Amino acid sequence: MRIGRILAVLTLAGTAAVLAQGPRVDLIHLDPQPEISGGCPARLHFTGRIRTTGPMDVEYQWLRSDGSHTEHTLHFARPNTLPVATNWQLNTRYHGWMQLVILSPQHLQTAKATFSVNCGR
Repeated sequence: MRIGRILAVLTLAGTAAVLAQGPRVDLIHLDPQPEISGGCPARLHFTGRIRTTGPMDVEYQWLRSDGSHTEHTLHFARPNTLPVATNWQLNTRYHGWMQLVILSPQHLQTAKATFSVNCGR
């Protein structure tokens, strides 16, 4: 009987630790190639998705190879996967990248989606 109690206490303690963690971001994905349309200027459309294990607000940013970034907040009412997207317009020849970065509640980042645009001189 004593062994049964010890196992029950250990099991409950382990469950409490898992429950105390709360919801989190468990997936961040950036499609590896943007959709490129138009001639000059060229429009680059980047897409991805963020998934959480429960309700929460997620702060994220699009980080560009030219040093520019835009920050956004995504509200999750329940565990879900939500799409994210951004555009970049270029009117010159450019080789660069875009990256999706989670700022809060934890720091995560994707691999960089690289591209080349041969617009202009």
